[in-house]
Amino acid sequence: MSLPSPFKTPEGEAAFIAAYNAAMKLWPMPYEERDIPTRFGTTHVVITGHRNAPPLVLLHGYMGTLTSWAPNIADFSQDHRVYAIDVMGQPGKSIPDEPVRNDDDYDAWLTATLNGLHLGRVSLVGMSFGGWIALNYAAAEPERVRKLVLLSPGGLLRINRQFSLRGMLMVFFPTRFTVNSFMRWAGFSTEPGKNDARPIVNVMYLGMKHFQIPKDTLRIAAAPLSDYDLRKMHVPTLLLFGENEVLCDPAKAMARARRLIRDLQGELVPSSSHDMCVSQRAIVDARIHEFLRDTRHNVPARDVA
Repeated sequence: MSLPSPFKTPEGEAAFIAAYNAAMKLWPMPYEERDIPTRFGTTHVVITGHRNAPPLVLLHGYMGTLTSWAPNIADFSQDHRVYAIDVMGQPGKSIPDEPVRNDDDYDAWLTATLNGLHLGRVSLVGMSFGGWIALNYAAAEPERVRKLVLLSPGGLLRINRQFSLRGMLMVFFPTRFTVNSFMRWAGFSTEPGKNDARPIVNVMYLGMKHFQIPKDTLRIAAAPLSDYDLRKMHVPTLLLFGENEVLCDPAKAMARARRLIRDLQGELVPSSSHDMCVSQRAIVDARIHEFLRDTRHNVPARDVA
Protein backbone atom coordinates (compact mmCIF):
# COMPACT_ATOMS: atom_id res chain seq x y z
CA MET A 1 0.00 0.00 0.00
CA SER A 2 1.43 3.35 -1.02
CA LEU A 3 1.72 6.07 1.59
CA PRO A 4 0.15 9.51 1.05
CA SER A 5 2.44 12.22 -0.23
CA PRO A 6 4.11 14.22 2.58
CA PHE A 7 4.14 17.35 0.42
CA LYS A 8 1.70 20.20 0.89
CA THR A 9 0.77 20.43 -2.79
CA PRO A 10 1.46 18.44 -5.97
CA GLU A 11 3.15 21.51 -7.45
CA GLY A 12 5.44 21.81 -4.43
CA GLU A 13 6.31 18.12 -4.63
CA ALA A 14 7.17 18.46 -8.31
CA ALA A 15 9.42 21.48 -7.65
CA PHE A 16 11.24 19.68 -4.83
CA ILE A 17 11.72 16.42 -6.75
CA ALA A 18 13.07 18.35 -9.75
CA ALA A 19 15.64 20.12 -7.55
CA TYR A 20 16.54 16.86 -5.77
CA ASN A 21 17.07 15.05 -9.08
CA ALA A 22 19.12 17.96 -10.41
CA ALA A 23 21.34 17.78 -7.30
CA MET A 24 21.78 14.03 -7.83
CA LYS A 25 23.26 14.78 -11.26
CA LEU A 26 26.28 16.04 -9.29
CA TRP A 27 26.69 12.55 -7.75
CA PRO A 28 29.98 11.47 -9.36
CA MET A 29 29.49 7.71 -8.94
CA PRO A 30 27.08 5.15 -10.38
CA TYR A 31 24.36 4.45 -7.83
CA GLU A 32 21.17 2.53 -7.20
CA GLU A 33 18.12 3.63 -5.22
CA ARG A 34 16.07 1.58 -2.78
CA ASP A 35 13.02 2.30 -0.65
CA ILE A 36 12.95 0.37 2.63
CA PRO A 37 9.62 -0.13 4.46
CA THR A 38 9.61 0.52 8.22
CA ARG A 39 6.80 1.20 10.69
CA PHE A 40 7.73 4.88 10.50
CA GLY A 41 7.34 4.99 6.72
CA THR A 42 9.41 4.24 3.64
CA THR A 43 13.10 5.12 3.88
CA HIS A 44 14.86 6.24 0.70
CA VAL A 45 18.47 5.06 0.30
CA VAL A 46 21.07 5.70 -2.39
CA ILE A 47 23.71 2.97 -2.61
CA THR A 48 27.10 3.26 -4.29
CA GLY A 49 30.49 1.57 -4.22
CA HIS A 50 31.71 -2.00 -4.66
CA ARG A 51 29.16 -4.63 -3.62
CA ASN A 52 31.67 -6.63 -1.58
CA ALA A 53 33.16 -3.64 0.28
CA PRO A 54 32.37 -3.07 3.98
CA PRO A 55 29.21 -1.02 4.62
CA LEU A 56 29.30 2.70 5.42
CA VAL A 57 26.03 4.47 6.34
CA LEU A 58 25.60 8.25 5.98
CA LEU A 59 23.12 10.45 7.91
CA HIS A 60 22.79 14.04 6.72
CA GLY A 61 22.19 17.26 8.64
CA TYR A 62 18.96 18.99 9.73
CA MET A 63 16.57 19.86 6.90
CA GLY A 64 19.09 18.50 4.42
CA THR A 65 18.91 15.43 2.20
CA LEU A 66 21.31 12.72 1.17
CA THR A 67 22.19 14.90 -1.87
CA SER A 68 24.41 16.93 0.48
CA TRP A 69 26.99 14.09 0.40
CA ALA A 70 27.75 14.63 -3.31
CA PRO A 71 31.08 16.42 -2.62
CA ASN A 72 32.33 13.53 -0.44
CA ILE A 73 30.84 10.39 -1.96
CA ALA A 74 33.66 9.59 -4.40
CA ASP A 75 36.18 9.48 -1.53
CA PHE A 76 33.84 7.53 0.76
CA SER A 77 33.20 4.94 -1.97
CA GLN A 78 36.85 4.06 -2.53
CA ASP A 79 36.88 1.34 0.12
CA HIS A 80 33.22 1.02 1.14
CA ARG A 81 29.76 0.13 -0.04
CA VAL A 82 28.05 3.40 0.89
CA TYR A 83 24.41 3.74 1.95
CA ALA A 84 23.28 7.39 1.98
CA ILE A 85 19.92 7.75 3.72
CA ASP A 86 17.22 10.42 3.63
CA VAL A 87 16.49 10.80 7.35
CA MET A 88 12.89 9.96 8.21
CA GLY A 89 10.66 12.96 8.91
CA GLN A 90 13.05 15.38 7.23
CA PRO A 91 12.40 16.82 3.75
CA GLY A 92 13.47 14.21 1.22
CA LYS A 93 12.31 11.11 -0.60
CA SER A 94 11.67 9.18 2.60
CA ILE A 95 7.90 9.13 3.14
CA PRO A 96 6.80 9.30 6.81
CA ASP A 97 3.83 7.39 8.18
CA GLU A 98 4.03 7.02 11.97
CA PRO A 99 5.84 10.11 13.34
CA VAL A 100 9.33 9.84 14.81
CA ARG A 101 8.91 11.44 18.25
CA ASN A 102 12.26 11.06 20.06
CA ASP A 103 15.74 9.52 19.99
CA ASP A 104 14.38 6.06 20.82
CA ASP A 105 12.18 6.21 17.74
CA TYR A 106 15.16 7.22 15.62
CA ASP A 107 17.05 4.21 17.02
CA ALA A 108 14.16 1.91 16.09
CA TRP A 109 13.85 3.49 12.63
CA LEU A 110 17.57 3.12 11.88
CA THR A 111 17.60 -0.50 13.08
CA ALA A 112 14.63 -1.29 10.81
CA THR A 113 16.36 0.43 7.90
CA LEU A 114 19.62 -1.48 8.41
CA ASN A 115 17.68 -4.73 8.73
CA GLY A 116 15.79 -3.95 5.53
CA LEU A 117 19.14 -3.46 3.78
CA HIS A 118 20.37 -6.79 5.26
CA LEU A 119 23.21 -5.03 7.07
CA GLY A 120 24.60 -6.08 10.42
CA ARG A 121 27.53 -4.14 11.88
CA VAL A 122 28.22 -0.95 9.92
CA SER A 123 30.43 2.10 10.07
CA LEU A 124 28.22 5.13 10.67
CA VAL A 125 28.84 8.74 9.63
CA GLY A 126 26.56 11.52 10.90
CA MET A 127 26.66 15.22 10.11
CA SER A 128 25.12 17.80 12.51
CA PHE A 129 21.60 16.52 13.36
CA GLY A 130 22.54 13.26 11.67
CA GLY A 131 25.54 13.19 14.02
CA TRP A 132 23.17 13.41 16.98
CA ILE A 133 21.15 10.48 15.61
CA ALA A 134 24.37 8.50 15.02
CA LEU A 135 25.75 9.27 18.49
CA ASN A 136 22.52 8.18 20.17
CA TYR A 137 22.44 5.04 18.05
CA ALA A 138 26.01 4.06 18.91
CA ALA A 139 25.23 4.51 22.61
CA ALA A 140 21.99 2.48 22.39
CA GLU A 141 23.00 -0.19 19.83
CA PRO A 142 26.80 -0.52 20.01
CA GLU A 143 26.73 -4.04 18.55
CA ARG A 144 25.46 -2.58 15.25
CA VAL A 145 28.19 0.07 14.93
CA ARG A 146 31.67 -0.89 13.83
CA LYS A 147 33.07 2.65 13.81
CA LEU A 148 31.45 6.03 14.39
CA VAL A 149 32.28 9.30 12.61
CA LEU A 150 30.73 12.49 14.00
CA LEU A 151 30.94 15.67 11.90
CA SER A 152 29.95 18.82 13.80
CA PRO A 153 27.36 16.76 15.71
CA GLY A 154 24.66 17.71 18.12
CA GLY A 155 24.55 15.76 21.34
CA LEU A 156 27.72 16.94 23.07
CA LEU A 157 26.73 20.46 24.17
CA ARG A 158 23.60 22.55 24.06
CA ILE A 159 23.17 24.18 20.68
CA ASN A 160 24.16 27.84 20.63
CA ARG A 161 21.18 30.16 21.08
CA GLN A 162 21.95 32.13 17.91
CA PHE A 163 22.11 28.89 15.88
CA SER A 164 18.74 27.82 17.27
CA LEU A 165 17.06 31.18 16.65
CA ARG A 166 18.42 31.53 13.12
CA GLY A 167 17.47 27.93 12.41
CA MET A 168 13.91 28.41 13.71
CA LEU A 169 13.49 31.52 11.56
CA MET A 170 14.59 29.52 8.52
CA VAL A 171 12.34 26.53 9.30
CA PHE A 172 9.15 28.45 10.14
CA PHE A 173 9.61 31.19 7.51
CA PRO A 174 11.34 29.39 4.63
CA THR A 175 12.19 31.97 1.99
CA ARG A 176 15.19 32.20 -0.29
CA PHE A 177 16.45 35.03 1.92
CA THR A 178 16.13 33.26 5.30
CA VAL A 179 17.62 29.99 4.03
CA ASN A 180 20.52 31.64 2.15
CA SER A 181 21.18 33.91 5.13
CA PHE A 182 21.39 30.99 7.56
CA MET A 183 23.60 28.93 5.28
CA ARG A 184 26.00 31.81 4.61
CA TRP A 185 26.22 32.49 8.36
CA ALA A 186 27.02 28.80 8.89
CA GLY A 187 29.87 29.10 6.38
CA PHE A 188 28.37 27.74 3.16
CA SER A 189 29.03 29.53 -0.12
CA THR A 190 25.93 30.44 -2.11
CA GLU A 191 27.93 32.01 -4.94
CA PRO A 192 29.42 30.32 -8.02
CA GLY A 193 32.86 28.92 -7.36
CA LYS A 194 34.90 25.99 -6.12
CA ASN A 195 32.80 25.33 -3.00
CA ASP A 196 29.42 26.25 -4.47
CA ALA A 197 26.73 24.91 -2.15
CA ARG A 198 23.77 26.30 -4.13
CA PRO A 199 22.40 22.89 -5.24
CA ILE A 200 22.37 21.73 -1.59
CA VAL A 201 20.81 24.99 -0.39
CA ASN A 202 18.17 24.94 -3.14
CA VAL A 203 17.00 21.45 -2.17
CA MET A 204 16.89 22.52 1.50
CA TYR A 205 14.82 25.61 0.71
CA LEU A 206 12.29 23.76 -1.42
CA GLY A 207 12.07 20.97 1.16
CA MET A 208 11.30 23.34 4.01
CA LYS A 209 8.82 25.25 1.86
CA HIS A 210 6.87 22.27 0.50
CA PHE A 211 7.45 19.22 2.73
CA GLN A 212 5.00 18.65 5.59
CA ILE A 213 7.21 17.62 8.51
CA PRO A 214 5.24 15.71 11.18
CA LYS A 215 4.66 18.02 14.15
CA ASP A 216 6.00 15.50 16.67
CA THR A 217 9.18 15.14 14.63
CA LEU A 218 9.58 18.90 14.32
CA ARG A 219 9.61 19.18 18.13
CA ILE A 220 12.71 16.95 18.49
CA ALA A 221 15.78 18.81 19.73
CA ALA A 222 19.32 17.46 19.56
CA ALA A 223 19.75 17.39 23.34
CA PRO A 224 23.16 16.55 24.83
CA LEU A 225 23.71 12.96 25.90
CA SER A 226 24.37 12.41 29.60
CA ASP A 227 27.84 11.77 31.00
CA TYR A 228 26.69 8.24 31.78
CA ASP A 229 25.64 7.51 28.19
CA LEU A 230 28.88 8.87 26.76
CA ARG A 231 31.05 7.01 29.30
CA LYS A 232 29.47 3.65 28.50
CA MET A 233 30.15 4.01 24.76
CA HIS A 234 32.84 1.65 23.51
CA VAL A 235 32.57 2.26 19.76
CA PRO A 236 35.77 3.65 18.13
CA THR A 237 34.86 7.26 17.35
CA LEU A 238 36.23 10.05 15.17
CA LEU A 239 34.99 13.56 16.04
CA LEU A 240 35.58 16.52 13.72
CA PHE A 241 34.48 20.12 14.19
CA GLY A 242 35.29 23.17 12.12
CA GLU A 243 37.50 25.42 14.21
CA ASN A 244 34.99 28.26 13.68
CA GLU A 245 31.91 26.10 14.34
CA VAL A 246 28.64 27.98 15.03
CA LEU A 247 26.56 25.03 16.29
CA CYS A 248 28.33 25.08 19.66
CA ASP A 249 31.74 25.88 21.13
CA PRO A 250 33.92 23.35 19.28
CA ALA A 251 36.79 23.36 21.78
CA LYS A 252 34.44 22.75 24.72
CA ALA A 253 32.57 20.03 22.83
CA MET A 254 35.85 18.33 21.94
CA ALA A 255 37.04 18.55 25.55
CA ARG A 256 33.83 16.93 26.84
CA ALA A 257 34.08 14.16 24.28
CA ARG A 258 37.74 13.49 25.13
CA ARG A 259 36.87 13.31 28.82
CA LEU A 260 33.94 10.89 28.44
CA ILE A 261 34.29 8.80 25.27
CA ARG A 262 36.87 6.13 25.91
CA ASP A 263 37.98 5.41 22.32
CA LEU A 264 38.04 8.82 20.65
CA GLN A 265 40.10 10.56 18.02
CA GLY A 266 39.25 14.21 17.51
CA GLU A 267 40.40 17.27 15.57
CA LEU A 268 39.36 20.82 14.80
CA VAL A 269 39.41 21.38 11.04
CA PRO A 270 41.08 24.69 10.14
CA SER A 271 39.44 27.55 8.26
CA SER A 272 35.93 26.11 8.41
CA SER A 273 32.64 26.23 10.27
CA HIS A 274 29.53 24.07 9.77
CA ASP A 275 30.53 23.89 6.10
CA MET A 276 33.68 21.80 6.57
CA CYS A 277 32.41 18.81 4.54
CA VAL A 278 32.25 21.13 1.53
CA SER A 279 34.88 23.83 2.03
CA GLN A 280 37.49 21.50 3.58
CA ARG A 281 36.35 18.21 2.08
CA ALA A 282 39.89 17.14 1.15
CA ILE A 283 40.94 17.33 4.82
CA VAL A 284 37.70 15.85 6.14
CA ASP A 285 37.55 12.99 3.64
CA ALA A 286 41.21 12.10 4.13
CA ARG A 287 40.82 12.01 7.91
CA ILE A 288 37.72 9.82 7.70
CA HIS A 289 39.44 7.53 5.19
CA GLU A 290 42.44 7.15 7.51
CA PHE A 291 40.22 6.42 10.52
CA LEU A 292 38.09 3.84 8.73
CA ARG A 293 41.16 2.07 7.28
CA ASP A 294 42.82 1.75 10.70
CA THR A 295 42.43 -1.96 11.42
CA ARG A 296 43.42 -1.87 15.09
CA HIS A 297 39.77 -1.80 16.23
CA ASN A 298 38.05 -3.45 13.28
CA VAL A 299 35.39 -6.07 13.89
CA PRO A 300 34.33 -8.14 10.84
CA ALA A 301 31.10 -7.00 9.26
CA ARG A 302 28.09 -9.32 9.65
CA ASP A 303 25.12 -9.29 7.29
CA VAL A 304 21.57 -9.83 8.43
CA ALA A 305 19.80 -12.62 6.59
